[in-house]
Parts: sequence; structure tokens; C-alpha cells
Amino acid sequence: MRKGFGSRSSLVLFVLVNVAWVGLVALWVYYSIKNYQIIQRISVRLPFGPSGVGPPWVALFGAGILMLFLLLGIIVIYITYRKQAALNLVHQNFISSVTHELRSPLASLQLYLETLVIRDPEEGLRREFLGRMQEETERLSTLIQNILWVSRIQRFKIEYAFDWVPLSERLAEHLEERRAKHGWQQEDLVVDLDPDISVRCDWENLKIAMDNLIENAIRYSPSGFWLKVSLKRSGERCRVVFEDRGVGIPKRAQKRVFKMFHRAGREMSRTVAGTGLGLYIVKNVATAHGGKVLVRSEGKRGQGTTFVLDLPLSGPRASRLRTRDLLSVLPFRRV
Repeated sequence: MRKGFGSRSSLVLFVLVNVAWVGLVALWVYYSIKNYQIIQRISVRLPFGPSGVGPPWVALFGAGILMLFLLLGIIVIYITYRKQAALNLVHQNFISSVTHELRSPLASLQLYLETLVIRDPEEGLRREFLGRMQEETERLSTLIQNILWVSRIQRFKIEYAFDWVPLSERLAEHLEERRAKHGWQQEDLVVDLDPDISVRCDWENLKIAMDNLIENAIRYSPSGFWLKVSLKRSGERCRVVFEDRGVGIPKRAQKRVFKMFHRAGREMSRTVAGTGLGLYIVKNVATAHGGKVLVRSEGKRGQGTTFVLDLPLSGPRASRLRTRDLLSVLPFRRV
């Protein structure tokens, strides 16, 4: 199917149906008015009462109501069709994106393995190859983890285990692990964490959300990676801020970046890599913790993007937890 062909054909069909509908109504009104005397004589002989069908406006009003319901039905069908067509298009593009994201690391792994087997490089080059293979393996693992995580969201199978966590210490340790793994310098990853901040949270799921924000900064910083991570306390809440110097997000797209499958740029021409799951996961984790995630960006290249995880120190309210527990036992929940 050519790009946009389905949308254009459905729009043309919708216009033609409405033109036919309006033409039919106009023809019916013209015929009814012109032949009212004949219709009146016929109706008197039928069991409609001594006055027949009544004045012309009665019939016109009744037929108009019926036509209005017909028009509303056509509009509803058209909107439903357009939404379904758009959803199918998004799903097809998501499958294409996932295939691309899986194929790239697999091709790299195959190339490194063939080089190791055939050429038997020296020790230094061997270690470099093994390090890159490890990075590609972790990339595959992250992709599969995100897909499985979203699948669990859709089936209400995400289980959170909230406990008090020394967030300042845990976050510092995790960032140092990422720094050592990627070989970042001190100036590449800037850390500014207020000490002694503890939060009631699910650390494993919160770590998944933070890793997605870090991967987002890596992916969208083509001119060089730089990330500043800050942790600040504000009353009974805390804020974890991720600030990069990447390509930025256009202002018109900032409201949609947390939707599932959404990616900035031209979706169908794949100007932006990724699957569109990372920020969707971040938003779900933040919401489950009783918090929210914010985005700020000037939309200009090199000025980057800032994501803010705003979390309550005491975790989600009990009512929120009860709602989640009720959702987990709904009859349409898949097992």
C-alpha cells in the first residue's frame, strides 16, 4: 500500500457518501413539496387519521431526524475506521522498528564472532571486540526487557514491592556502574545528588525507568554523550533530573512523547530510531509511584532535553495501591 493511500481513499469515500446523502435529502424535499397534494390525497385513504400525514413540516421534521441519525452513524463509522487504520499503521511500524533494533546488534555480534574465529586477533583487539559484544548483548537484553514489561502492563501483571530505599546511595552506585561499563569520563556523566534522601519505592522498577532515560540520552546524542543527573529534595517530594545535550524534542511533540510507540520525527520515514517504549515505561513507573515525569526542551539541536522524575518520598497512597490490586483481578485479565 502506498503511503497515505488508505487515508486518502477513506476520506474520498466519506465525502462521496455525504454528497450522496445531501443529494438524496434535497431530492426528497423537492419531490415532497412539489407533489404534496398527491401525497395528501393518498395519505387520507390510509389509516393515518382524518387529516392524513399533517402539514408538510411534520413529515420533513421526522425525515430530518432520521437523516440526522444516519449522518451521525456514518461519522462514527468513519472515525472508528480512521482510528483503527492509524492503529494498524502504528503496529506495523512498531514491528518494523523492533525488527531493525534486533537485527542491528545481532549483525554486530555475528561480525565480531566471525572476526574472532577467522582472524584470531591480538589480545588487545580481542578484549575490545568482547567489550563491544557485551554492549550489544546488553542492548538486546534491554529491548526484550522493555517489550516484556509493556506486555505485562497491558495484562495488569506488573507487581510493585514498595520499601524504603536510600535513594541517594543506590542511585550513586548505579550511575557508577554505568560509568564503568561504558567507560564514561567524569565530564561525560555529571552527578549531583543530595545526600541522605530515602524514598519508599520499588527500586528495581524505578531503576528500569531511570535506565530508559539514560539510554534515551545515549541514543539521541549523536554529536557526543553528555548527561547530568541530579537528585534534589523539595518538601515531601524529591526530583531526579536527567539533563542531556542531544537533539532535543520539538515543542509540538512534547505532549505525545510518553505515548506508547510514539517517537519524535517522521514516524513513517523512520527519521528517529527506537521502538517508542522507553518513555512510556518511564511514565507508567512514575505514575505507579504516585509521581509524574516532566519534559522540558527548547526543541533546538544541541540544547538537549531535560526529564524530571517527581516522586513523593512516602510512595503512592494506599488508595492508589488498592485500585491497582482491584485491576489485577478484573475478569478480562489474562493469565
